[in-house]
This record gives sequence, structure tokens and C-alpha cells, in this order.
Amino acid sequence: MTLAAVLCSITIASAQDAQEGRNQIYNITLGIVDYAHHNEKMSTGEAVGKVLAGVLTGQTSVQATKYEEDVKNAIIKGLSGAYRFRYNDGLLRIDDIAGEGNLLVDALITNIQTKSSSHTWKDKEDKTHVSTTYTGICEVMLTIKDAKTGEVIANPTMGGSGMSSSSYDTEDGAIREAIARLSSHITTWLNQYRPLEANILEGSTVKKDKQKEVYIDLGSSEGAFVGLHMGVFVVKTIAGREAKSQIGKLKILAVEGDDISLCKVQSGGKDIKAALDAGQQLLVMTIDK
Repeated sequence: MTLAAVLCSITIASAQDAQEGRNQIYNITLGIVDYAHHNEKMSTGEAVGKVLAGVLTGQTSVQATKYEEDVKNAIIKGLSGAYRFRYNDGLLRIDDIAGEGNLLVDALITNIQTKSSSHTWKDKEDKTHVSTTYTGICEVMLTIKDAKTGEVIANPTMGGSGMSSSSYDTEDGAIREAIARLSSHITTWLNQYRPLEANILEGSTVKKDKQKEVYIDLGSSEGAFVGLHMGVFVVKTIAGREAKSQIGKLKILAVEGDDISLCKVQSGGKDIKAALDAGQQLLVMTIDK
């Protein structure tokens, strides 16, 4: 899956200024949720074309129909969980969500199924037992569009998988677990598309030649919380283009105000200290753990 990351220029500003520029909050709206024909095999290009044209067969499998609301709710949960997006449940007018950076999302559910495997074994009393493992699969292709221009930004395919083992029929549990995991993949994509960003204000604890703690200009007003993981990047301008390379990782230990947090340096302490001592431009932004 190709993940687009759009980085804004970083300036040290007040919490109010930051909300209006850096780490701006955007609206995100779920539009159409459709199902592909359960016997119809489609390439990604064909699926995209059908979503954009609104031409689908309207036929669904019994299984897909059964989980329709669960999948839709999982998508909404994923859209609602991102740091810099606020889910719009349809109460806002279309004019209200047509601002710069707001997103419209259509979804095509391409696959809901289970796979099973069985293992037969005997106990000490020579009694035969059968254990069956079920794997649930739920795949959704999202068409993510700019709400202002209608331009398609990306068509990522999100998948969730879940597993349960039992001597009884637990296909339902495996599918529901797969659907639940779908949410985290959607949230992760959005967080990588619009990460939270910050600067290192100053170093705190140092041990020998390694930075152990730093203060960053991200606080409660922009959604910082204890346990948030962030990467530290060196930023350079090469031929008029911005290039960055990761040199370390941080984890927020304490949110100490609207625009300040104390972070533990989890990795790259030596490189971070050297960069700070040299006055290099450093970018801090949220990453996966």
C-alpha cells in the first residue's frame, strides 16, 4: 500500500496559531458504502471505476449482507480515530466540509469470508478430538477524495484478519474480529497521511553523549497524550526540495501544558544530541510504534 505523507513547514507558534496552521484539524465524511458481487472477481482498477461510476450489480452474498452494519461501523470508527480528523456524521452542510484538506470517503467491500483448518488428535483414553481454527477476512477498498476539488487522493485497500480456535463453529467470531481490526488500519493510514508535527524546544536529561529526554512544543491543545510515539527527523533542502531522514524515536512521558510535553528518547539519543548541539533543523512527527 502506498502511503502519502504531506509535511507542513514547522514554526514555533502559540497554541492558537498552531491550530490554524500546523496540526490543523480536518473534517472527514463517509459517503457510499457498497458491496462487490460475491462471485465477481475484479481488479483494483475495475473496482475503482465501478465506485466512481456508481455502477454495481447490487447483488451481495448472504454473509456480506449480515455484516453490513458491522463493517460500516468499523469504517466510521477508523475514520474517527485519527489524530487530525473529526468525523462528520452528516449533520454538517456540504459547504461546511468543502474546506481545504477535508476528505470524502467512499468504500467498496470486496471480501468477507472465513477459511478453516482442522486438526484431529487423540487423548490418553484414545478418544478422538477435532480442533478447528477459523480465520476471518474482511477487505475494503477506500476511495479518498479531496472534499473541495473532488480529486481522488488515494485508493488504499484495507484488510483485517481475525482468528479463533474451537471445537465448535466460531466463524462468526473470526469474522467479527477481522472487521474490528479493519478500523486500526484505516486510522493508521490517516495518521500517516496527516501526522501530528512538533519541534524540539530544548534538551532535558543527558547521559554521557546521549540525549535521554527532550521537551517538544506539542501539548494538550493539539492532542498530545502520554504514550504517544514520535519520530525525530533531520530536515535538509536539496535542489529546492525538502528531504528528511529519521534519526530517532520519542515517547511522551508527560503533557505539561497546552503546547509543551516532556519526551523520553527511545532510540537515537546520540544522534539527537549531536544534531541539537550542531543547531540542525529537526522535525518531530507521529509514527507507528
